[in-house]
Amino acid sequence: MLKFKKITHIIDRRIADPIFPLEAAWSSFTGIMIWAAALMIGLLVLPICADIAARSFLGFAIDGIIEIETLALVPITFLTLGFITINRQHIQVGIFFDMFAANTKVRLIFLSNLACFCASSIMVWQTYDAGLEQMELTPFLYLPVRWFIWITSLGFMGAAVSFLFQIFHSLRDLAARHDWTGLSLPLATIALLVILPFAYKASGARLSGPFVGALGFFALFSLLLLRVPIAFAMIFIGILGLVCLKRTPAIALATVGDIPYMYTADFILTAIPMFMLMGELISFSGISKDLFECANRWLGRMPGGLATATMGGCAGFSAICGESLPTVITMSSVALPPMREQNYDPALAAGTLAAGGTLGILIPPSIGFIFYSIITEESVGRLFVAGIIPGLILTATFIAVIIMRVWLNPALAPRGKAFSFREKTFSLLYLLPIGALFTLVIGGILAGIFTPGEGGAIGASGASIYAAARGRMNAGVIKQVLIGTATMSGKIFIILAGVYCFGAFLGASRLPHLLAESIADLEINRYLALGIIIFMYIALGCVMNILPMMLLTLPSIYPVAQALQFDGVWFGVITVMLMEMGLITPPVGMIIFTMSSLAPDIPMTTIFRGVLPFVLVMFMTIILIIAFPDIALWLPNLVFGETL
Repeated sequence: MLKFKKITHIIDRRIADPIFPLEAAWSSFTGIMIWAAALMIGLLVLPICADIAARSFLGFAIDGIIEIETLALVPITFLTLGFITINRQHIQVGIFFDMFAANTKVRLIFLSNLACFCASSIMVWQTYDAGLEQMELTPFLYLPVRWFIWITSLGFMGAAVSFLFQIFHSLRDLAARHDWTGLSLPLATIALLVILPFAYKASGARLSGPFVGALGFFALFSLLLLRVPIAFAMIFIGILGLVCLKRTPAIALATVGDIPYMYTADFILTAIPMFMLMGELISFSGISKDLFECANRWLGRMPGGLATATMGGCAGFSAICGESLPTVITMSSVALPPMREQNYDPALAAGTLAAGGTLGILIPPSIGFIFYSIITEESVGRLFVAGIIPGLILTATFIAVIIMRVWLNPALAPRGKAFSFREKTFSLLYLLPIGALFTLVIGGILAGIFTPGEGGAIGASGASIYAAARGRMNAGVIKQVLIGTATMSGKIFIILAGVYCFGAFLGASRLPHLLAESIADLEINRYLALGIIIFMYIALGCVMNILPMMLLTLPSIYPVAQALQFDGVWFGVITVMLMEMGLITPPVGMIIFTMSSLAPDIPMTTIFRGVLPFVLVMFMTIILIIAFPDIALWLPNLVFGETL
């Protein structure tokens, strides 16, 4: 024991002194790396727009553009990893973490860092080996593919080094607390998790693939609830699961080495950074203020006029943004101050903004539909069109809820200022640039002029021109927009890599196929099975954010929906609406947390109380779309024709 204490004292002293200058230098280096990724996102818009212009006006396409877009996604994803990791910005499930005592939190952070370091170190090794074995050149530019595979290796190395620094921090904290159990227990846990698959292979025992898959799901959710970053938890369990199921550990490890490049260098994924860039630019363009002003002039005299105008503004902003958090953040800055000035009930004001934010992933262009399309290979154009009528219905019912609440209790909100018909009509001019941008992006995608990714680039160009014309573009804004886009893109893409690693394990286990076959063979009403899926999503929405939940569950749930013979586009609308509910339901509700940070004087319980009527109406709308599928399917069938 004395020797152990002496060793930990030396570790503590060494960590406390020279490691932090080295960490500061590493942090600066990761800042340079993410700047490189951010500049690539900004510069990627130029060749995309040039190619669209050449096709549309000159009748020819610029050779190699698709390859450039595809290859650019690799550095955009992996050059951000070190920065995201060193700044502790990975997406996590933190619902239970805050319930633990301080000592337990330190232990869990140590365990999380160890698991992530192991996963990222294995990926460095395997992606480097995959690059050594890759001898192909890219089809047009004739660049060695191995270079881009090694960029994925470099990214995981950045993550591994950053996790190593965090391990040193955990060691220092545990040594300072003299918590020897906290030092040894996480080490033993991770060592056991790593050793077990190899011991299982050596033992000669053979469990069924679906049973191993179920154990993997249990292990994954355990790590997620212990606040291990979602991406690395999936990579870690995916690797261990493949070791159990593949013929040899070498084959299992080689399988994951190909995944990061193979599934990141995908032309379809260009839509993600492009629409995120568009959303970031729109947030700074001043469009939100114009939308609110127009909605206020037309709806302001109704009961709860500012709240109804806010909901209308949220719907309009969603139609050109596609994301929920930017919608609620931007509209809050515009609508919350005037509602405060007119003494709106805090629950009504905050609840309206939180509920309005959910429209961002339903009304096209929608990031939620883009991810659903990527995972399920359903047409993103059909999904966009399918979201229009449900989005309008949901907006109308939200406004009806506000009017009804204020009509029943006028003390919640005073009536707004009256405007003349001339003022109302003049305010419609505010909608011209918004309508033009929406028509350009969605119309171009639906008309087949450009792909969703190209549509995002066109939208980003239009938003930047509008922001510049309004005098809202400067070096600081450009920096903030590009870094914000690169950071969010990196966080999402690394989760995608984790999904495919874990998906390779699930595929080898045959668990999703067995689940789909079992449900199809059950002699129960398919709507009862759908009810079980809905209940599962509502429960998961209480503890997990939308994108991880979608990426984690759809590879297993979508085959079940197909086995039940549900239309894939219709099921996508239901899924995205359930994800919307998860954004504002307790105890997680990411939008609720965002709203609380924007209005710290409003208690979180008050915000939850304010969104409850909207949650109930949202659930009723989902039931309505289940009862009448044509609400979601009529318009896409009209535009694209009925599917066979």
